[in-house]
Amino acid sequence: MAKNTKSPRSSTPAKRKSSRSNATPANGKKAVRYVYNFGDGKADGAGNMKPLLGGKGANLAEMTKIGAS
Repeated sequence: MAKNTKSPRSSTPAKRKSSRSNATPANGKKAVRYVYNFGDGKADGAGNMKPLLGGKGANLAEMTKIGAS
C-alpha cells in the first residue's frame, strides 16, 4: 500500500480575487452582470426584472427587500 505524501488541505477554501469590477469599462458600454445578490435586506434585483431574473429570482429579490427571510 502506497503512503499518501500529499500535504493536507486547509478546511477553509481560499478566497478568490475577482478580476471584474463594478466600474463602467473604458469603452463606455455597460458591463454585463451574471450574478445578482440578495440578503440582509438588500437586493440587486427587483420584481420588475422577471424576464432577466426569472420568477423565483424576482420574487426572492422582492421578499428580501420587505424583510421576509
